[in-house]
Amino acid sequence: MNNARRANVAAAIVIVLAGALSSIWVFVVPIFQAPDEPAHFDYAISIYSAHRLVRLSDGTPDWIVSPYTKYLMRASDFERIAWHSSMRASAGYGSKAYFARVDAGAPSLRPALPPDGRISYIVPSYPFGFYALEAVWMHAISHFTSSLVNIFFAARLLCVFLMMVGLYFNYRTAINLSIPPWTSVALTAAVGFFPLTSLVSSYVQPDNLAYTLVSATLFFATELLPSTFRLMTMVCLGLSLGLLAITKYQFFMSAAAPVLLLFAVRLNTARHSAGQRIAAIAAVVGPTLALLAIQYWAVDHSNHAIASAAPTDMNLNYARSLAALGAAEGLRHAVAGGIAAFDDCFVSGGCAATFWQVAGWVDTPIVILSATVQPWIRAVISLTTIAVFVILGYCMVRNALRLLWIATRRHARAALNIALGDPVLNGYFCFVAIMLALYVVTNNAFGAEGRQWYPYIFPAFLCFVWYAPRALRKEHRNVSAVLAGALLVYVVAASGYALADVRQRYYGPALPGYVATHPAPTQILPRNAGVLFPVVSAEYHVNTHDLPFAFSRGAKLLIAGMSILPEAGVVPSRVAVIVDSRFPVPVLAGQYLFPVAEAMHSVNDGYSAFYATVQTVQLAEGAHTVTAYAQQLHNHKYDIIEPIRLFFLTEPGGQFSAKTLRALGETPRIGGNVQVTGSCRGVSSLDRQTRTIATGGVLYVSGTVGDSASDPYRAAWILADGRPYPTSYDEHARSFVGTIPTAGLALGLHQVAAYAISDQRAMSARISQPARFRILPGHGESEFLAQPPSACSDSLKQMAGT
Repeated sequence: MNNARRANVAAAIVIVLAGALSSIWVFVVPIFQAPDEPAHFDYAISIYSAHRLVRLSDGTPDWIVSPYTKYLMRASDFERIAWHSSMRASAGYGSKAYFARVDAGAPSLRPALPPDGRISYIVPSYPFGFYALEAVWMHAISHFTSSLVNIFFAARLLCVFLMMVGLYFNYRTAINLSIPPWTSVALTAAVGFFPLTSLVSSYVQPDNLAYTLVSATLFFATELLPSTFRLMTMVCLGLSLGLLAITKYQFFMSAAAPVLLLFAVRLNTARHSAGQRIAAIAAVVGPTLALLAIQYWAVDHSNHAIASAAPTDMNLNYARSLAALGAAEGLRHAVAGGIAAFDDCFVSGGCAATFWQVAGWVDTPIVILSATVQPWIRAVISLTTIAVFVILGYCMVRNALRLLWIATRRHARAALNIALGDPVLNGYFCFVAIMLALYVVTNNAFGAEGRQWYPYIFPAFLCFVWYAPRALRKEHRNVSAVLAGALLVYVVAASGYALADVRQRYYGPALPGYVATHPAPTQILPRNAGVLFPVVSAEYHVNTHDLPFAFSRGAKLLIAGMSILPEAGVVPSRVAVIVDSRFPVPVLAGQYLFPVAEAMHSVNDGYSAFYATVQTVQLAEGAHTVTAYAQQLHNHKYDIIEPIRLFFLTEPGGQFSAKTLRALGETPRIGGNVQVTGSCRGVSSLDRQTRTIATGGVLYVSGTVGDSASDPYRAAWILADGRPYPTSYDEHARSFVGTIPTAGLALGLHQVAAYAISDQRAMSARISQPARFRILPGHGESEFLAQPPSACSDSLKQMAGT
């Protein structure tokens, strides 16, 4: 057996072992304990239940809609475990008896759309390809079993198979790029055993199909040689591109741009008749056009009213704000955003962390050797990544200058052939450019995560192992082999630790649970020991059309934050959360929060998060405060966790009832003032001492609270048209700032009143002097002030619930 054949056998063994490792993750990671798996499974099983594609016209987009997904979330104790790193899997999870109990209570599988006229929010947001494939697979499995549990794990195992197919194309692509066979085997093993690969391929996630199709597309593109321009290759390339177009748009665009340009150049170079050229174009482009037509039909863009109901944060408002700042200032912000995007994705940020060292619902750190060593490993990875990008950037500039020189010597076609000759590297850099651009123009509204880079993990590793060494020296094969070996050693070590950490996360010894504490005023010291986050809904969804700080009575709310004791520099073992200065709430402390670990470069500091849930049935409609305190080490004193947070219980739609408004009108008056001083978004002006603004803008409100030594006020809020809004309150200066979005307010004159909250009164006290503002027709949403007030940023963040 020659060397190449032995390498092929080794590659096959590697692919099988990688599949076996991912299959272990399939059953070790509990049901739905992976990012967004409930939503993706929900759409797939909705198609399976309907026995056809789900169209936008079938209902109103919402989050979890299928009764099967809802049942599995309840049965698997999803809300108790997800995000809570100390919560273990349910007793007996993984046993035959446990799954038998789950199946016994499951709704029967029957063909039907959700009965309440709701469809998955993914329908207008993502293409249908992956979900339709999963639905077809579920239908095939249903011929052999009626078990919902079996259907779920079969859906996961399909993703394992997709990963194995992608590894096969990775290996073949490496061979086509003239990478030595054993280096190609090491690269394939590094991709297959990488912890991110094991995680993503073990759960229901469309990035798995995207990885397979990106790998297939790049492989068939490397087969497009003028001497072997076969029709079958073009058919396969067209099918992979078409399927990629209905899987994930960003991956399609990044792969299609360099591949189609290469195809056009190679087609022009090859000697074919007109009929052969037309057949080649139809083979490559036809599947994409046909499948995108089906996607357009499925989404049904003609129904704009329903499409607008889909919850999404992806819009161009931030890009408009940059444009409104002017060319110079907008460019400065864009460059700063680009640097931040690169740092987040490749150096030290949430995206880089979730690529290299976080599993589960980003609540399971992967720690190699020890918590002390892990940050040093990440530092080496970050420095290596920067070095690779610098080398490749230098190489790209050098090659661009050389190609420009060749083109000026009347060899433009040769220069174009060289520039487009490597679709793998070109596709990867195109994807990097798309992701960084999306990060900048949306201000990272999509929340960059490591798994979003998974489909291009093979080209990313190629940059380190193959492209960077080749850019520095011609004889680089030995260097590439050493780097591939080093990468594989790291990946194998990380893989072992990752599996052990995941097992510990879900099946380790039980840790302390929720504890309610109510410190006395004499126990509280005025030192800040962390940050309290805005109150949000505790449900697994976000309704973007409601104000994030206004909730209906009966809603379950989540109170969260992070705390590190200022003197000791350690995470407190106990945190107290108090609602309205009277009601202590049970708190789960010591939870892992990867952004903190990433910012502090410490795994141990990452366990500084705390969570508490509040049932609002017993609370009255109106404004409520949340305070938090961290217990010091070895005593009963508490440090403050700032700031005090506000939330409101209202009628559905965010307005107070008439009864509550009457009660607020009868509250005691106190000194102070409130004024509408400008706008954070939209152009405003003064008209006879009344602030005017175009509809869609955001008003900037400020004011003061009268002095009261016997009854100090701890928070302030504002009210306009029966809708409450929080403010940022400075207790020492007794001043506040807040914002009011005008999109939901009628045209004409409005009044804004301000209220202050103290510990001594159940109802808020009203500041005597209200303010007025006027809303005029216009397009304030697309106009932004060049230099908004400095407090606008913090106030808008509080309104957004961040």
